[in-house]
Amino acid sequence: MNSTKQHKKVRLSGNDDCCVVFCSECNVIELNLGASTVRISPESLDRLSLILNHSKARLAQMQNTSSINDTTQSVSLKRVH
Repeated sequence: MNSTKQHKKVRLSGNDDCCVVFCSECNVIELNLGASTVRISPESLDRLSLILNHSKARLAQMQNTSSINDTTQSVSLKRVH
């Protein structure tokens, strides 16, 4: 984004704490989560939406079963810093 020019941004969804904003001049989506802002392309928003929806479904599956079944894989996350 060009910081010297005032862009017209439209809030697509959310509130002051968590929202999605679109800048049509830059064709950029801003995900605002508290004090953090992530800028992504509209195509990335589609991918992120699919990933989050899949995660929600998997979480609901796990919470609705008394034990983790064979289709659930453990993930080892490593620090990147």
